[in-house]
Amino acid sequence: MDKKINKPNKDTVLIEAVVAKADLDEVIKNVAESQKSEDEAANLESAKQFEAMQLIQEAIIEEGLKLATQPEIEFKEEKDGDLRITVACTLVPDVNLGKYTGFEVLKEEVSVSDEEVLEYVNQQIQSQDMWEDVDRPAQDGDQVVIDFIGVKDGVPFDGGSAENYPLILGSHSFIPGFEEQLIGIQKGEQKEINVSFPEDYFEASLAGAPVVFQVTCHAVKEKIAPQLDDAFIEKLGLENVKTVEEFKATSKEHMREIKEQEAKNKQAIEILDKVVADAQVEVPQKMIDQQVDQQLNELKGQLQQYGMQFDQYMQMAQTTEEEFRKQLEPQAVTQIKQALILIAIAEKEKIEATQEEIAQEYELMSNLYHMPAEQLQMFISDDVIRPQIVQRKTLDFLTKNNSK
Repeated sequence: MDKKINKPNKDTVLIEAVVAKADLDEVIKNVAESQKSEDEAANLESAKQFEAMQLIQEAIIEEGLKLATQPEIEFKEEKDGDLRITVACTLVPDVNLGKYTGFEVLKEEVSVSDEEVLEYVNQQIQSQDMWEDVDRPAQDGDQVVIDFIGVKDGVPFDGGSAENYPLILGSHSFIPGFEEQLIGIQKGEQKEINVSFPEDYFEASLAGAPVVFQVTCHAVKEKIAPQLDDAFIEKLGLENVKTVEEFKATSKEHMREIKEQEAKNKQAIEILDKVVADAQVEVPQKMIDQQVDQQLNELKGQLQQYGMQFDQYMQMAQTTEEEFRKQLEPQAVTQIKQALILIAIAEKEKIEATQEEIAQEYELMSNLYHMPAEQLQMFISDDVIRPQIVQRKTLDFLTKNNSK
């Protein structure tokens, strides 16, 4: 397959080739056999994509191309049955580094006052949701720890059973009437509760249905009012923390560590901003569009988690998607420039990720996701991990060589 490569501008490479009909037919035959498919249209499409990928890979290797975005592929069937493939590739732009050491950026000194510690400590204890066993009948606002089995027409139904379930009476987290009938229950007591599911219940087989719950109570607990005293602090069960003073000391160190990291991050951002400002790189529009697409997709995903559609968000923001994209472009350009400049510095300073560092990264992720490192490697390749490590090491290099 002969190919032509030309560069209409500094950002783009066009790759063109013609696949002879006989060669294409052979690929289609191989695809059909390997995929055990008799779908002619699908086999043709797979064959076309295969030839395009081969063309792109050959060009990358032979010409040393660095692609910035997904190639745009166009197929055209000629009259004689040959297939013309045209691929437009956006290239990673050249980076002309300026000054990237010796900026002497000062990291802010951090301190934590006693007033800040006291405010933090009070916030922490007020946020604690602690319960204590009591030997009395359950009251509204108490927590009961129960086993229950839900039965409809004499048969347990799916999702209607649980063991050691902590239920706060008055929380209205169960169907109407359930919690009210548990008022007065005591530890060790068994009780039969008769209720009906709401008519509009999401599970059609249970909507409006009368059911019986067999309930066993294992504990009745009342909420402990937060108090800044040694007795309450000890109940928190924190390691090596039994008194208010120990809690304050631990909290102060935690706050100092957070402030220290914030100061380091602020310094690193200031350094990177100076390095970017002193470098020269022209970002292709297609790279910007791709980065904006990524930001939009992330936003849409976050909105969905809160039950909001993107169109609703646009209406609330009183803007259009086109205008919103324009607003995102400056940030996208900055992010791309930062990434490209960090790569260029890493290459110039020969900053690399060692196999030992990659293995350590997998171990950290293993602890975070509670999954064996070997299993993680099946889903996340070294090619994903390595650039992240190199970027961190490059930022560390910049901080080390630009700190005052």
